[in-house]
Amino acid sequence: MSATLDHVTIVAEDFEASRAVYDALLGCLGVVPGVEYEDPEGDEDDTGTVAAVGYSDAAGRLLLWLVAGRAGTTGAHLALAVTEPALIQAVHATARDAGIPVVQAPRDWESNQLHYYGTQLSDPAGNRVEVLLRHPAGAEQRP
Repeated sequence: MSATLDHVTIVAEDFEASRAVYDALLGCLGVVPGVEYEDPEGDEDDTGTVAAVGYSDAAGRLLLWLVAGRAGTTGAHLALAVTEPALIQAVHATARDAGIPVVQAPRDWESNQLHYYGTQLSDPAGNRVEVLLRHPAGAEQRP
């Protein structure tokens, strides 16, 4: 039997604030809103309100769902692998310039087990978004 991760769902109490963070951070990586759903209950006071957004990669695969809800996700850690250090630096600069909390500035993780260069950021609920570039075991670290 074989399995792959299909997607991750984050429930946001403050959907608009969370969406602004994910739009900015994921947009740097070419992961953009591919699907939006309005509130299915159709209450008169929130007709047309987006209640869920699915973020897709360049191949059109949905990777992340951000969904409005009263019991938000907290403590999640989403790690996205990239192919260039410049993407990590771009995400970090975007976060810094937009006032998105930076948990860890871009750095090499020197531990023998980790072998990567990355940054960590936080959404409004404290969920972490990490962007990283893996180094092959034994390879030189990023210059």
